[in-house]
Amino acid sequence: MTQSTARPQFECISHVSFPCRDLTEGKRFYVEVMGGHLRVDLPTFASITVSNVDIGIGNVNCAWPEKSAEYPHLAFFIDAPNLIAMRQWLTDCGIPVSPLWTRSGVESLMFLRDPSGNLIELFCRSGYPGADQLPRSGPAGHGVTVDLGALWYDRWSLPGETLFA
Repeated sequence: MTQSTARPQFECISHVSFPCRDLTEGKRFYVEVMGGHLRVDLPTFASITVSNVDIGIGNVNCAWPEKSAEYPHLAFFIDAPNLIAMRQWLTDCGIPVSPLWTRSGVESLMFLRDPSGNLIELFCRSGYPGADQLPRSGPAGHGVTVDLGALWYDRWSLPGETLFA
């Protein structure tokens, strides 16, 4: 028997899973707000594909995120025009968003939470107008530029609909 010295390589990420307080609400958020596609729909678990990432949400044996913790979180790359449009879309849905911030004055970042409190980062690598004027956080993390606790919410809705609670 020969032992390999090469480290095995992964193909790609399969999925990320989050706790979910209400599966109906969670599916609606990831499909109708974040633009995902429902792949698996079971009584205690759903899987939604958003931007080629499978996001699992479940409501059994869950641990809930801390209100002010930055980690764990899910991050998506987004270009500047779509970041601007997404900020407006989330606001129109009644979903709190963080102020935009930067680490080096080139990129622009923001946070939001799903209805269960799971943290999501939107990361624009470059091209956001005025990125060099945004509050700076330092080399890693959001520092003190974002109050993550302020991003929690209980009610939201798609524009023109009654609040989902």
